[in-house]
Amino acid sequence: MEKQAIAPKTSLWSDTAVRQAILIFIVLRVFLSVWGVVAITVNPPPEDAPDIISQQLGQPSLNEGWTGLLLGPWQRFDSLRYTRIAAEGYAHEPDSAFPPLYPLGMGLLGRLLGGTHASYLLAGIVISNLAFIGLLILLYRVTEGDVGQQYAPRTVLYLAVFPASFFLLAAYSESLFLLLALGSLWAGRKGRFWLAGSLGFLASLTRLTGWVLVIPLAYEFWRQQLGHGKWRILPAAWSPKLLGEAFAVLLPGLGTLSFMVYRQIIGMPPLNQLYADYWYQDTSFPGIDVWRAVQAVFFGVGRRAGDPAMVLDLAIVVLLFVTTILAFRYLPRSWGLYAAIMLFFILLPSAPLKPLYSFSRYALAFFTLFFILGIAGQRPWLHRLILYPFAALLLYFSMVFFMWGWVA
Repeated sequence: MEKQAIAPKTSLWSDTAVRQAILIFIVLRVFLSVWGVVAITVNPPPEDAPDIISQQLGQPSLNEGWTGLLLGPWQRFDSLRYTRIAAEGYAHEPDSAFPPLYPLGMGLLGRLLGGTHASYLLAGIVISNLAFIGLLILLYRVTEGDVGQQYAPRTVLYLAVFPASFFLLAAYSESLFLLLALGSLWAGRKGRFWLAGSLGFLASLTRLTGWVLVIPLAYEFWRQQLGHGKWRILPAAWSPKLLGEAFAVLLPGLGTLSFMVYRQIIGMPPLNQLYADYWYQDTSFPGIDVWRAVQAVFFGVGRRAGDPAMVLDLAIVVLLFVTTILAFRYLPRSWGLYAAIMLFFILLPSAPLKPLYSFSRYALAFFTLFFILGIAGQRPWLHRLILYPFAALLLYFSMVFFMWGWVA
């Protein structure tokens, strides 16, 4: 009797996507942790500065022992909003601008870790770091499927060394949102609309921009179910299953709507009023802030004149415009639609005091940016032109962040 051949067992480590994601995470996590300690040790921020005290939002400063070294550099800006929501809910009016899913996770895990301020911050970092690993793995898979296997390693690498990528490892909602949004778009591309809608619903409860997923998902639904080679919808094609999938496509918008309704129920002011009162932002014609940024960078006009982060923000706007246009040529149309709607939405806010507010961080959500750069990077000189400046800027802006300087 012949022996049956036994297939060799394969480990997760043999999976290129998993292996690259874990290696990138370990290198970036260790390096940024050490870099943060170096930054605050060489040039410790003044603890009694009024600006820093106000940013603490009444929460304790983590500046002693191992907690101070490992968590202190990450206790910055929006991280403190999230830790306060995790501990107190929406007890403070400005905190209600931040959707609930990420701080809810921080609250649950933080209580298991002890319920202290440090516990909530650690919980946020743990959630973000796990989401970051998942994001890198999924981005590799998506790039393989929709762009090309040869571009996947570079696409993942460029995201990891992007100048604002340190936010993906901080107690910010970026990693979780990107993982959910990318999963939603990829599920839609595969025709799994209930999964796509459910992930989009969670994404919209993580970041306000999650609702834009409705547009590319609706396009994919039409393309796969109702297109039939012509720009028409065939009534005979509708069935209970199809109606259910059509509803699922709308779930990202329903997530945003449910958050708005909840805010109203608990007595919070409209978001436009909140942004005007606390962040000096209003809604204007898209592009007004781009013009203000041009004036600041090239003509020295406004408060952000001479600000290196302003130069980065303006450069990223140009890069997003170019890569969004190229996405319609080189990528499936749903990716271009996602990028175009997202770009339109984040260009709507107008902030005379801080034009292009947080733009470099928002750019992380543009998967098309990294897809197109991954394609361009097949030329060695372009690869170096992308990689080296990205890495240098990541070093600089992460240091600025650790030292309580505003980046995004």
